[in-house]
Amino acid sequence: MAKILTVDDAPVVLKILNLVLTTEGHDVTSASNGNDALAKIENEAFDIGIFDVNMPGMTGIELTKKVLETANGKNMKIVMLTTESSEEMKKKGQEAGAIGWLIKPFANESLIKLIQKLT
Repeated sequence: MAKILTVDDAPVVLKILNLVLTTEGHDVTSASNGNDALAKIENEAFDIGIFDVNMPGMTGIELTKKVLETANGKNMKIVMLTTESSEEMKKKGQEAGAIGWLIKPFANESLIKLIQKLT
């Protein structure tokens, strides 16, 4: 299964992601912000990143750009997880390198299907 890095400033969202993804057999690491995520990526590579867009300090879009420039992150498949559904925001995410977009609140089945497509 996949090694997945989840990044969100809301602890409850991280718990839900962790529960759903580990139940599916994935190895999940969580980070509460962009800097925490970058520190984790320095030490290990992940197959998939699920990043919240709106976080204090560094947005998920900014994080996506930085991750894809790192040695351990350059091959990561990144999904944006957000309440943002505008085409403009999706375009910004795609331009940064994100390959998926999941709207909060999400159905667990939607998350599982998206991750299956990426693995």
